[in-house]
Amino acid sequence: MTSKNIYRSLGGLDPELVMKAAPDNKVRKKNNIWVKWTALAACFALIIGTLIVLPMFREDDAPQVTDPLYQDDFIYTPITFDATVQSEKLSGSNLEYIVDGSVSSGISSINPKVELRLNEFIVKAKVVENYSDLYYELDVDPNYNPLPFRLIKMECIDVIHGDTVPQYFYYLIRDRKFVDMSVYDCLIVAMAQFGTENFIIKNQTKNQLDVLELPVFIDYQRQPELGNIIAFSNGIFDESLWQTESWREGYQFAEMKLDNPETNDLVVDRGDTIDDAVEEIKSRIVELSEYGWYKFPKLLTYDYPNEEIQKVFEYVKPFKNGVFSQSYDGYSLVFIRFINGCQTDERIIITIYNEEIIYSDVSYTQEDMLNIENISVQLSNLSAKYSQNMPTPPHTDPTGKKLLSFYLYAWYAKVDGKIYGVIKSSWIYQKNGDWHTQYYDEEYILFDISAATAEKISREDLISIVGSRNISKKEFGEVTTMPMC
Repeated sequence: MTSKNIYRSLGGLDPELVMKAAPDNKVRKKNNIWVKWTALAACFALIIGTLIVLPMFREDDAPQVTDPLYQDDFIYTPITFDATVQSEKLSGSNLEYIVDGSVSSGISSINPKVELRLNEFIVKAKVVENYSDLYYELDVDPNYNPLPFRLIKMECIDVIHGDTVPQYFYYLIRDRKFVDMSVYDCLIVAMAQFGTENFIIKNQTKNQLDVLELPVFIDYQRQPELGNIIAFSNGIFDESLWQTESWREGYQFAEMKLDNPETNDLVVDRGDTIDDAVEEIKSRIVELSEYGWYKFPKLLTYDYPNEEIQKVFEYVKPFKNGVFSQSYDGYSLVFIRFINGCQTDERIIITIYNEEIIYSDVSYTQEDMLNIENISVQLSNLSAKYSQNMPTPPHTDPTGKKLLSFYLYAWYAKVDGKIYGVIKSSWIYQKNGDWHTQYYDEEYILFDISAATAEKISREDLISIVGSRNISKKEFGEVTTMPMC
């Protein structure tokens, strides 16, 4: 059954915020003779001032139109998105870090062995090709963490757990965790499906968008050094993978869990050979299955029997109707439209287990694409200026504080047929010498694309216009945090 419900929660307005933003109609009348004479004098002065100022400007040397709020930031010139350029070649970014510091530290305490969860696949595989380019996901999460990926093509030798895993697939791994695993003759990989075919990803090296035509997998913990990839050489467990520089943290923790510290036996609950490891994994799957809630993972592809879902796949086909990102968590497949690298509020969610389709109440037309403001260029311009001259946060005094991070984030919103662009500036400060006390601040620029204007705007007023998507609910000012441990 297909349900075309309106996904209003994506951009709903808070009635309380709307009321707060509305003007107060209860204006008191003052029948004071001095008020009348003061107003008349002000009008007379304004007329005289206008007569003096206007002749100073001729049409041929009139100043460039700027928003007075931005004379210290940038000269606002509307920049039109070029919809005639092939989508594959579109560059642009919706997020740029100017200051990027770590806000937490510590080592995770996950047991270093193949950890099973409901939807993970476990395969025996080998590396076919390592790609040198750096990649970024298109963000589908308001907590988007733009860390670079490396891309690995793998060949599936055997499926230990799961169904319909293809012979070849792509594996995404964080660049800082990348290890040349082609030196091992075999790997056991525990992974989650991340995307179907036609997966869109940013190729940072080539500054363009690429399409991956094979299913995409990723380590669900994003920390493969903790044991979700096990290497074998000549059929024997090879601990050297955990001893690499980029996986040192995982190896250090594994060392604390040794069966026999004197012999450095790192094979925890697996045995020495690949056959022993496979047998142990399968026995644990049987144990979990006895509880009755264990789900057998099945690969999701575009070759899907539901006709309505097939129509969605056709609509979001890469570069045919704009660029759609996708994210799959084993339960739902989420598609979000991007325009020139910037997220919009158009999305489609497919809940796989009951084949329900949820459409947002926003869609972007070809006319929208032709007339839209290119806020990714505006973001880059601001980033260049702020890199030279850091702006002051609107609600936080930076005295006695260390700046941990400052970044700019851009997105689109469409409300009642009007398209807006938003650029958010975000600061995180730390009190000097105190990791527990941090300060959070934000500032917003609203681009009214139909009116070709831009203005700084308060959080409350912004929410009343475009909704609360991508806008933090944190209180500005001092917050108390605890570092990871």
